[in-house]
Amino acid sequence: MAKEFERNIRIAIAPICNMNCVYCIGDNRKIDNRRMAAMEDIRNTPLSSGCISTEQLLSMLEVFCKVGFNGISLTGGEPMINKEWAYIIDSVADIGFSRREITTNGLLLGKYCIEHKSLPKLTTIKVSFDTAEKEIFNAITGGNNFDTVVNSVRIASKYIKNIRANRVMLRSKIDDLSDYLRFCIENGFSSANLMELYAYPDENWTIEERNFFTSQYVPYKETFETLIGLGVIDEHRHRYGHSVRLNNGFTVLATDSTYTIRDFECKKCKVFCQQGKFTVRIATDGTITMCPNFNGKLYSIDGIECLENGTLEEKIKPMYKSLAYTPEENVFQHFLTRHNINI
Repeated sequence: MAKEFERNIRIAIAPICNMNCVYCIGDNRKIDNRRMAAMEDIRNTPLSSGCISTEQLLSMLEVFCKVGFNGISLTGGEPMINKEWAYIIDSVADIGFSRREITTNGLLLGKYCIEHKSLPKLTTIKVSFDTAEKEIFNAITGGNNFDTVVNSVRIASKYIKNIRANRVMLRSKIDDLSDYLRFCIENGFSSANLMELYAYPDENWTIEERNFFTSQYVPYKETFETLIGLGVIDEHRHRYGHSVRLNNGFTVLATDSTYTIRDFECKKCKVFCQQGKFTVRIATDGTITMCPNFNGKLYSIDGIECLENGTLEEKIKPMYKSLAYTPEENVFQHFLTRHNINI
C-alpha cells in the first residue's frame, strides 16, 4: 500500500564534533582523512577537500522539496558548530519544509538561547542523552559535559515545546529505564526516543563489535514489555517505529528494525544492513546516499555535480518513490542469518 513519506532528510552540516564520545572517536571505516566523530557525515571525499556552502545546500533542498520531501533534520558532527545552523533552519521553513529538526549534543544550545533569547523556526530539538547518571555520561562523552547539557535543555524548554532525549537501548542499562525517563520529565524533555542498537557487519567488523552487539541488543518487543511495567495507555506505529504514551502523559518513541523498507537494490546488496532504506542523507561534501555507506562502496550521488548539470531532480525522484511507496518487510531474521549473528 502506498504511504506518504514522512521521514526527514538527514543533513550533516558540520564535519567535526565538540565532544569525544567513546562510540564515535577513531576511524573505524579505515578511510584516509575521514573522522568518525562526524558520525552521520557520510562523505565520498576527504575532509581536506572542504564542505559545500550554505547556499549550495539550500539550492539542493529546494529540489528535494519540489520532489516531495517535507522534513529535514540537521546532524553532523555537531551541527551547532556551524554558525549558520539557525539561518539554515529559517531558510528551509521559507522553502516549505514542515518538519525542521536538529540532532545535537546540547553543549551549545543553552548558550544560543541566552544570547538570542529565542530559537529559529525549529519544530523539534533532539538531544543525544544516553544516560541520566552524571559520571557515566561524562565518561561516555569524554568531558565534564553533563551539567551543561542538562542546563541547556532546561533553558531551551522555555522557547520550544518539543525537546526529545535520544537514547540507545542497551541490555546492560535496561533496568534503569524508569529512573532515566523520570529524569527526562523533570528536566525539560517532552519525549524520549529509545533507539535500537545498530550493527554494520562489513569486512571491518571486529570480534569485539560482534560480541558487543549480540550481548547488548534489545529488540523493541522487550523494550515495550519494560514500558508496560511503567504504565502504558496507548501504543501505535509511527514513521520510525512505535509511539508509546505513558500514564503520566510522557511520550516514548522507539525504533524497530523488525520491519524495514527493502527495494530491489537491497535484494542484491552485499552488505544488507540492519536499517534498510531508512532515509536520505546529505553529507558536508554534498554526497547524497540512502545507505550507511561508511566504506564508500555503496550507491551515492554527487549532489553538487547533479545540481550544476540540472539532473538532481531526476536522480532523487527514485529515492523518494522507494521510501514513499515500497512496503515494509520483516527481514530481520534474514539480516541475522546473512551475517551469522546469534542474539
